[in-house]
Amino acid sequence: MIMENLERPLDNRLPPEKELVHFKAVVRSVMIDASKILANIELLSHGAELEEQIALLDHYLDYTRRLCERDVTEAGDQEA
Repeated sequence: MIMENLERPLDNRLPPEKELVHFKAVVRSVMIDASKILANIELLSHGAELEEQIALLDHYLDYTRRLCERDVTEAGDQEA
C-alpha cells in the first residue's frame, strides 16, 4: 500500500538514462559506506582465512563502486 504512493505516475517518470544515473549514485553511496564498515571490521579481525575473505569482499565492493562511477555512455561504448 505504501509502495503504491511512492511510485511515480508513468507520465512523471524520469527517462531511463536519468533513472540509471540515480540508481548508480545510490549504489555507489552504499558501496562507499559498506567499504568503510568493512575497514572497521578489518581492524578487529584476526586469522589468515578471515582476512582473505575480507580482502575479497573489499575487492567486490570496490569493483561495484567503480562500475557506478563510470559514465553511462562510456560503459555503453565499451560493451559494443
